Amino acid sequence: MLKKIIAQIAILILLFSISGCQKKEQPSKKVGSANFTELTVYNMFDNEDIFEPMLQAFKSANPGIKVNYRKFNDVDEYRDLIVNELAEGQGPDVFFLHNSWFLMDHKKLMPAPTSVTRESFEATYVDIATKDLIIKDETGIDQIYSFPLYIDTLALYYNKKYYNEKIPERGKPPRTWSELEEDIFKLKKEDNSFERFKVAGIAMGRADNILRAKEIFLTLLLQSGTKFYDEKYGRAIFGQAQGINSFGKPNTPGLDSLSMYTGYGLPTSRNYTWNLFLSDVNSAEQEVDTFARGKVAMILGYSYLYEDIARQINTIAKRNPSAIEVTDIAVAEIPQVFNPEESVGNMATLASYFSPAVARTSEHPNEAWLLINFITNQENSRYYNQKTKRPAARRDLIEEQVNDPIYGVFAKQVGYAQSIPMTNPIKYNEAFEEMINKVIATVPVKTALKEGEDQINALIPTDGVFPKVKEVTK
Repeated sequence: MLKKIIAQIAILILLFSISGCQKKEQPSKKVGSANFTELTVYNMFDNEDIFEPMLQAFKSANPGIKVNYRKFNDVDEYRDLIVNELAEGQGPDVFFLHNSWFLMDHKKLMPAPTSVTRESFEATYVDIATKDLIIKDETGIDQIYSFPLYIDTLALYYNKKYYNEKIPERGKPPRTWSELEEDIFKLKKEDNSFERFKVAGIAMGRADNILRAKEIFLTLLLQSGTKFYDEKYGRAIFGQAQGINSFGKPNTPGLDSLSMYTGYGLPTSRNYTWNLFLSDVNSAEQEVDTFARGKVAMILGYSYLYEDIARQINTIAKRNPSAIEVTDIAVAEIPQVFNPEESVGNMATLASYFSPAVARTSEHPNEAWLLINFITNQENSRYYNQKTKRPAARRDLIEEQVNDPIYGVFAKQVGYAQSIPMTNPIKYNEAFEEMINKVIATVPVKTALKEGEDQINALIPTDGVFPKVKEVTK
């Protein structure tokens, strides 16, 4: 009897401690009764069948709560809908926000119960979650706005067969961009075709026919140590000189990053390996199709890109036997500006993920947080990773994921993932795209960078929420 009592107490303690959030006692409710609670959840991309087992388990544990799930596919439409519905006091109880939106949108959200501490959150989730999802209020108190299910990052996809043929002594990409540039000279094959390359080295350099162009450029900014904003987050400064380098000259990491990225797309550059004709601007696949056809050795993307490539290979193979084999796809950690073997603390890759939050307009915030706590516990986070292959955000699941031959890379990278908060992500991306396009059109890099910085600064209100909140957030 004593053993049974101890076991029961241990189970209760575990339930209270998962995700650091204490589960509150729920009133007795029945479907159809007056005190029955109904929650609505909005999410991007994930089909309902992924969440159905979790929601059914939640309903079984909380029979007085019903959950309605709604999936969206278009990010811009999704964001507009949420903003408009919340402005009218309507909308969902729980909705998934992109990590770059939280600073801008946190006043639309209900923070987690005060029983959830910063310390327990940091012990449960990787660092980027703390940086993105904990925001100080105007009194300087930490508020937690979400528990993440996953953290996705940019990694390098490469053609394993090409590497084994051309660089057999290594058989895989190197750790730094400077070394990768040397690989490209061995991997690319120029010809007299309209495309200029029989095989291009890497899909980088342009913004019009590369799906993740803006994110790659942001990753280079992060890796080079560029300060995107000033200390109060009131002005963008990524285009300005930042300190003095070892040669006694102004350090210009933003300028160097834009020059490096666009160098892959400029015919006059030593690193030229990508152009307008290698990927269809109007195609949904763009460089994914180029990679699947064996026309480029490397592309960059998130964890879900593996299945996109595999599907595209199968589509092409039906009409074109020259498609690469699915077994040729391999994934490596994203190259770094600074050598990880020689420099500590400078590794970076861009984090991108949608994380659940409770709308301030929700009439059932306690039940909504109960749901978030449930779907992000260890068991459900593990299940979500198995279904989607997206790397878990929880520290206690990283070790069991890092050895996966394809997706293990993404689990390894969550530890050094970084992000850049944005006041208007759509307009920011337009500014990044214009910067890249201008350089490709032979506008001086310094000019394009300064004009892009001005565009970003025009989106930061001088007296708005963004700089005020960030002034006390560091």
